Amino acid sequence: MVNVSNHKVPDRAMQFAPFAALKGYYESVRKQERITQPKIELGEEDAEAISNTLNNLNVGALVKIRYYDIDSYTTIEGAICEVNLAYHRLKVNKTSIPFEDIYSISITGKNYIMI
Repeated sequence: MVNVSNHKVPDRAMQFAPFAALKGYYESVRKQERITQPKIELGEEDAEAISNTLNNLNVGALVKIRYYDIDSYTTIEGAICEVNLAYHRLKVNKTSIPFEDIYSISITGKNYIMI
């Protein structure tokens, strides 16, 4: 008969721990799946329209923004958390977006109560 009391339970559990032989592999594959797009230069009228909208933004306003993120365009919808005129950035749902990366912006609602 084998004496089980000599074996440590945590040591035995280690053999069932997950093992990632290819650490970072799946993240790299997801990056490769992303389609890259060149950044589009805005015309004067489009840039002025975006500037006017940014000047009318208040914290709590609901917006829909299409912006350039690293190597492609993405869209975000949510409440404005912060407008930083000094650093030319705004924050929507914890995402910081530089003004110069904004391709389009529309206000979808106003005075959303921030808690």
